[in-house]
Amino acid sequence: MRRAAAVLLVAGVALAACGSPYPGKTIGEQVRSWATTTGLSASLGALRGDARRIVMVQARHDPAALRTDCDVLVNDALAANQNLPAPDDQLSAVLTAAYAAAAAAGRDCSKAAAGDGAVLGRATSELTQAAAGYVKAEARLDALGATGPGGSS
Repeated sequence: MRRAAAVLLVAGVALAACGSPYPGKTIGEQVRSWATTTGLSASLGALRGDARRIVMVQARHDPAALRTDCDVLVNDALAANQNLPAPDDQLSAVLTAAYAAAAAAGRDCSKAAAGDGAVLGRATSELTQAAAGYVKAEARLDALGATGPGGSS
């Protein structure tokens, strides 16, 4: 029994020593690797583009196109969320909140496109929250020294 406990202890220590699956000696290097591997910059660009399209389509009063763009936003937010967690807990928390706000905006936007105008204001607010989250995430990347070649910004 003691031998089994010792083996488990050694295995646990070995796993803990491995750390992040992303290469780098510092958390910034690991986050940069994660951001590059997961395509963080492209994900944020897609989410921002989705929001711009939604605003343009709302102005045209085209419910079918709006519903489509809202659904694309939800799908892109869910896809981006699949890349979490990041090697940095704070970055993960910021991105989780931003992606959740984007997905909620897309769902509310879709309801608005279907005729539920009461949720349009909420969708707009959620888009604003998501956009603020992307900026906070980029600021966190900068603070970690995870930007630059291969990074997100």
